[in-house]
Amino acid sequence: MSATAYGVLSWRRELSKAGESTATEPPGVKSYMDVLAALVPSEALTFHALVLAQSSTSETNTTTGAVATTITDPNAMWWAFWGCLVLSIVLYCFGHGAAEWDNWDYLRALIPPSAFVGWAMLQRGTAFDAVFPTIDAGTRFVFALFIAIVLGGFATWLSTKADQKQGAGGGNASPETAAQEA
Repeated sequence: MSATAYGVLSWRRELSKAGESTATEPPGVKSYMDVLAALVPSEALTFHALVLAQSSTSETNTTTGAVATTITDPNAMWWAFWGCLVLSIVLYCFGHGAAEWDNWDYLRALIPPSAFVGWAMLQRGTAFDAVFPTIDAGTRFVFALFIAIVLGGFATWLSTKADQKQGAGGGNASPETAAQEA
């Protein structure tokens, strides 16, 4: 989905009446939508894919049919990795807006960049390889799976916390209106 969408969903839940953001109040969707948005930071993944296309080459082994990706510009990939982490945080903040933040919002802002790391770990020949070239494939795979499970549970729990927050009610206020009412 999107780090920005995750920020918007969280913000809308916080503005809604406590306990009603999954049904009658905006955003009016179950918490699994928050989890999907949080765990698929599409903006960062797209940015990464574009940089990867320019900073690597792929060759197919004619004997085995295996595809090998070689990073041709590790410096660009290094910058892309760290840039995607920052981009994910900034886009969450943009989606959430300037409305009053609580400590849970700061934790929510860390989920999209952590999810990006997991996605980069699961694939071979990514920016993760430029930053952490010595971590073997098996270790990467196992850690990425743990990241996905932990972040999924954490995003679900944080969605519930946002739903329980007593918001401005009605959920139709803009970030500016909510800030003025606070």
